[in-house]
Amino acid sequence: MLEKTDNRLFYIKLFAAALIILGARLWVINNFGSSIPYWDQWDSPISFPFLPWFNDTLIWSDLFAPHNEHRIFFTRILDLLLLFFNEKQWDPLLGMFFNALLFSITAVILILILNSLLENRVQNLILFSVTVLWSIPSAWESILVSFNSQYYFMFLFSLITLWGLLNNHFSFKWWIGVIFAIAAIFTMASGFFILLVLIVIQLYLIIIDFGNRRKYLPTLIVSIAIIGFSLMLIVRVPHHEVLIVNNIVEFLLAFGKSLAWPWVKTPWLSLVLYLPFLIFVFRILWLGKKPSQGELFVLALGGWVVLQSAATAYARGAGGIGPAPRYMDLIVVGVIVNLLALHLITQVWQDLQNSVKLSLKTLVCIWKPLLILGIAWLTVMETWPAMQYYRVLSIEQLKNTREFIRTGELSVLQNKPFLHIPYPVPERLANLLAEPQLRKILPHTLTVPSLLKFHHKDSAFIVNGFYHTTGKYKNEDTFGSYNHLGDAAVGRFESELIQPERGFIEIPVAGYLGREKGLILQLEIEGQTDPIIITPTKLPRESWVSCYVRTPKQPFRLVAIDNSPNTFGWFAFAMPRSIGTLSLITIWVLEKGWLLFFIGISLLYISFCSPIFTTSSEKAITWK
Repeated sequence: MLEKTDNRLFYIKLFAAALIILGARLWVINNFGSSIPYWDQWDSPISFPFLPWFNDTLIWSDLFAPHNEHRIFFTRILDLLLLFFNEKQWDPLLGMFFNALLFSITAVILILILNSLLENRVQNLILFSVTVLWSIPSAWESILVSFNSQYYFMFLFSLITLWGLLNNHFSFKWWIGVIFAIAAIFTMASGFFILLVLIVIQLYLIIIDFGNRRKYLPTLIVSIAIIGFSLMLIVRVPHHEVLIVNNIVEFLLAFGKSLAWPWVKTPWLSLVLYLPFLIFVFRILWLGKKPSQGELFVLALGGWVVLQSAATAYARGAGGIGPAPRYMDLIVVGVIVNLLALHLITQVWQDLQNSVKLSLKTLVCIWKPLLILGIAWLTVMETWPAMQYYRVLSIEQLKNTREFIRTGELSVLQNKPFLHIPYPVPERLANLLAEPQLRKILPHTLTVPSLLKFHHKDSAFIVNGFYHTTGKYKNEDTFGSYNHLGDAAVGRFESELIQPERGFIEIPVAGYLGREKGLILQLEIEGQTDPIIITPTKLPRESWVSCYVRTPKQPFRLVAIDNSPNTFGWFAFAMPRSIGTLSLITIWVLEKGWLLFFIGISLLYISFCSPIFTTSSEKAITWK
């Protein structure tokens, strides 16, 4: 009975941790994310595979084609699925939401694996470390660019590969590991690195457990075979050679900065921050004993992080620069590895000499404050300013891209400050935006509809008929009932029939619609008597507020009525634009990110502090 209670408590904490991680990421996306596709996204997925798919020229093998050094098959499949289920509307915010969900699921899987391999005393350490480290937006580039899903796929597939292939020869778990090992090489070029680590571990086990060497051979052989196949898929990218380190000094600087996370500008600190893992590895090699499953997993995970850091340092470390933020969701795993290494070392505390105990105590006293201070420094001094700057750039990129779509003038994109347009080559961006198929799938924020043709319109509703302090909606022409008579104008606007497109419609409105009884905006559906009344969620006044309404299945007219001669008796509306159902759900979910985070924090607090969840079997947490 107590065991069931403990398990239930663990899953409550696990659910809380998932909510905290997901909520934190959604909050970041909602406050700093942008729906404008950014840099690589204009090449993939927009140029490929979206345009070939629309032109019926996309073939299955194209999805395995290289993107730079990588074969991002699963990223392309994900992008196509999101496009299809969002009613053929591409929305980077939707991709970011899915990435956040995928990352939270990966966190849950990592916690479950570690919890199953290590004793219960380390359970809370695992929960806290994963939750805190993955709630920090140090990898903000991956959080705010939906194209970077390949990092999350690679990490998830590598975890499952390790879980399946680590000493589970020819079992069901083993075959799952093989499948995900193959899948991992179609996420990023470094997807096979977990197999390199497994080869080293299998060779070590063959040496120390020579009598049972045959049981390690299947994993060894399969790993070598998959790596061989993966190496055949590697492509050379000539224009990326300038990013490769030029000498061993540059490599060591870049490598040290990666391992020194969160002190990514101080490479020598990597020797301190990875000291627990180095001691852990040295002890296992010195004793020559067969490690437990938990120890093997920590060893493999640590080796994987080191290899990823080395690859990043070599391929993107020219000049000895530190890791870009997009890589930090991978290298932060090294902190968890070192925390667990510290725990595993102290499990044999009684067998150690007093001088060794003193050294370990000193290490812990230095290591943990150094880590905490580094996280605070990285978040406040690096991550937060970078996200704010990115938000400013995104606003400019969205404005300039929309203006080009509105005017068609190439000069709108040219001669702009660096990064004020979302692609480095203005002419190529202009050519892409001129594609009719591409225009159809752009996010609703990049839609610039023409003025509606009207079936009936009197002098009340005029172009840009709003109070002068309101201003245009994103520089678009609109209709409004504030004219030369001011608020006193009354009349009616009725559009021609509009054909339904996606699941919902966005109509930005300004003025006093929703407060004055004589102000009405509605959709009149052909063949139906009851119109759909449109009411803003808050009073717009002299600003613009978006209204969302489900798209009728039949053709419809947009009807605006102003029968209010009172003061403030006016309203204006921008032209309706379609929005995919998943995009609208994403907007709603992103706004609730803070709530998910708060619920997760509250649930975690209650699970630790409330007597309801306290059982006699719970043990005190010892932070050694």
